[in-house]
Order: sequence, then C-alpha cells, then structure tokens
Amino acid sequence: MGIFAEEEIYKNYRYSAYVTNLKFAPAEIWRLYRGRGDAENRIKKLKYDFGFDSFNLKNFYATEAALTFAMIAYNLMALFRTFVLQEKTKITLST
Repeated sequence: MGIFAEEEIYKNYRYSAYVTNLKFAPAEIWRLYRGRGDAENRIKKLKYDFGFDSFNLKNFYATEAALTFAMIAYNLMALFRTFVLQEKTKITLST
C-alpha cells in the first residue's frame, strides 16, 4: 500500500493526485491538502445559512465587521451543535 499504509483514512480512497511545487515528502503534501478538504462545505454553509452571498456594504470596515460577526455566529452554532446537541450529523440552519 505504500507510504500511506499507516493512515486509517487511506482505506476510503482508491486514487488521488496532487500537483504542487512544494518540496515536501509525498505524505506531508497529502496531510497538508487533506486538511483543506472541507473548505468548500464550510463556504457553502456560510453562504446558504448565514447569507454570506448577499451582503456587501459601502464601507470596507463595515463589511469586515459584518463578516467577523457572521464568523462568530457560525463558530458559536458549531460549538452549540457539538457540545449541547451532541449531533453526529451535519445539519444546516435552513433545515
């Protein structure tokens, strides 16, 4: 199975390819990019549940403040779901 045989998550994948110019070992490249795999799902949650696609204020600092408050709300909801509701499934606010 190669260099990833010790990784438990490896059993779920058959093929993957990464094209990069980083000078790390293949296992380190895989670990680095694996951590970014959920970014698109988080962006989708922010867009649909918190309205991130619909606010753009005239002032840069007002937009930054709105973004900061929305991120705080997202993190508080994630903590609430994890520790209070103890949910294993990912439920969106729209449901």
